[in-house]
Amino acid sequence: MTLLIAATLAVAGCAHAQAGKELVFGTTHDENSPLFLYASAYLQQLCDESKQRCTLQNLPGRRSEAMLAAGTIVGEVGRVKGYIQKHPDYVRLDEPFIISRTRIFTRTDKDITSWDSLAKKVKTVSYKRGIYLYQQRLEALQPAIQPHDVQSESACLQMVLAARDDACVFDDGGISSEARPLLAQGHSSVSVEDLPLYIYLGKDNKALAPSLSEAARRLAARGVPAQLHRKFYEGK
Repeated sequence: MTLLIAATLAVAGCAHAQAGKELVFGTTHDENSPLFLYASAYLQQLCDESKQRCTLQNLPGRRSEAMLAAGTIVGEVGRVKGYIQKHPDYVRLDEPFIISRTRIFTRTDKDITSWDSLAKKVKTVSYKRGIYLYQQRLEALQPAIQPHDVQSESACLQMVLAARDDACVFDDGGISSEARPLLAQGHSSVSVEDLPLYIYLGKDNKALAPSLSEAARRLAARGVPAQLHRKFYEGK
């Protein structure tokens, strides 16, 4: 009987420790960008809703991808829908948590309204390293353009302003507060692609998906995403 009680207490203690474990998610977005602030606040509410403790870390795109593959983080916040094709053993939560708008930065207005028009108006294009969809889109336009990756959105914008590249592809929510003044020195196009962004879970944490997806639906029903968008994107 003593052994049975001890074993029961040990199992209960293990379950409690697991329930209280902090879940670490990664994102490629700069900590001072609207999208990071939005994603961090959204993740906190999502995890509170599902009785979990979570934190969001800014990580380079390739490192975040590698860490999720190795199981050292629980998931990634802000990947596109097609990311599942590259990692079919992951789980994507049902609903996107935000819509990201892809814009093109140039020194002057080149009337770029689509990926196709980008290829007709410029020759060299930079983008932030680790954003796999941008890499795909730009490589598909070769040899009309020459794409290459850089360390950050700031570096991307600076490449254009220094006339080392004709254009920079960027996410309108990914620009940090420090980089934002650079936008005023050139021209930002209309959105060439609106991208729903999702939360992904690694293969070892698939069991979290049902409760997090249900929590996301409850947040949407209460209008939480719209509230956070007004706060971090519109300053209201």
